[in-house]
Amino acid sequence: MTDHDAGWQDVEHAETGLKELEMVVYVGDFRIVGVAHFKVGARHTSRRASDYIRQVRDNRLTLSKVRIYARGTQELLETTPFVIVNMDKIDFMFAYEDSGPKPD
Repeated sequence: MTDHDAGWQDVEHAETGLKELEMVVYVGDFRIVGVAHFKVGARHTSRRASDYIRQVRDNRLTLSKVRIYARGTQELLETTPFVIVNMDKIDFMFAYEDSGPKPD
């Protein structure tokens, strides 16, 4: 199983004002893959994934459709509808850019 078995997520919801980005978050011994929901502002068409990540003002990030793996392996430890990640504990995280390479 790969990080992207569920497919690459990048959906804009005009009716709700939300953008969904599939995030990969490394915390300690875990790799957490899930979907983050960001508010869409007036400049959303030119925003990069990193712009949405930097707009988070809370020290917690909520992810949905979560898969948790052992760090450095493909071993799936857990799936859950959502998880709340402490931003102060994140080693690093990323999301795929709209124009960047997308997983198969």
